[in-house]
Amino acid sequence: MAEFMVHATFHQQDQQNILARVPQERERIKFLMEQGVVKALYIASDSSGVWLVVQGESQAVVQQHLESLPLYPYMMLQWTPLLRT
Repeated sequence: MAEFMVHATFHQQDQQNILARVPQERERIKFLMEQGVVKALYIASDSSGVWLVVQGESQAVVQQHLESLPLYPYMMLQWTPLLRT
């Protein structure tokens, strides 16, 4: 099982579209947490971005899960593979 820290920042020019999708985003994140895909979520105090600890069989599999998020079209992602200690 591969684990990653994903830093997602948002296109600020799309603020209205982003805010309109936050309720659906919360529900989808809750589902992915229940499925064990999202292990942790941290939100920047200014809401400019989030950090997610995610896991899956591969980065490609996790990427597919993230693409299911309502806010995915507004995200810029940076991936960091994590080591289990």
